[in-house]
Amino acid sequence: MNGPPDPVDGAVGASRALVGIAVRSLAEALEVMTLPQYRVLLLVSTRGAMRSGDLAAELGVHASTLTRTVDRLVGGGWVQRAGNPANRREVLVEPTDAGRRLVEQVTARRRREITTVLERLEPAARTSVAEGMVLFASAAEQPGAGELSRLGVES
Repeated sequence: MNGPPDPVDGAVGASRALVGIAVRSLAEALEVMTLPQYRVLLLVSTRGAMRSGDLAAELGVHASTLTRTVDRLVGGGWVQRAGNPANRREVLVEPTDAGRRLVEQVTARRRREITTVLERLEPAARTSVAEGMVLFASAAEQPGAGELSRLGVES
């Protein structure tokens, strides 16, 4: 029976394709750091400098785990620790220029790959996909930044 496509099957297929794009866009970054390290870099790059405690809470990790992760990122030149001008007892974690560039490269790769996929479609189909994705996104419960960052996705 040829009826309309199953919307759940379509969404599952699209989600697989998007996860594949996300994974491929992260490939080069994951040659120089782990996914948990990238998650930290992503958050401080997209949100700005963060207190270590807030960063650990957002990521759902213990403070000691975050400290070790940040130590490795500092050693690689991806983030730096800085004093908080508002509270001298606090330490902030912020991206270095190299860290920001890496996140920008991952994002640019992801955008290029999505653009390539969309360019395979006729203009009317591209419009339909765009409208459908906007509708789907508005109907979905928006994940929190910590949830998205687990997969290295910008919020």
